[in-house]
Amino acid sequence: MKESKYTIPVSKLSDPDMQAVPAALMRAARRAHLIAHQTGTGVIIMRDGKVVEIEPDPEMYENV
Repeated sequence: MKESKYTIPVSKLSDPDMQAVPAALMRAARRAHLIAHQTGTGVIIMRDGKVVEIEPDPEMYENV
């Protein structure tokens, strides 16, 4: 099986709520890519300080 290019970063903060934030953000990103794919729209991201629209990445939503 191919390894994903998307990994969930690990929070070094001691607060359990803050440690859960990276995983929650990854779930939200995966869902955004899935919805964009289903609706035939792009995903809006920040890249190099600019707001851009990209095509939904199948790797993000195939296993949602």
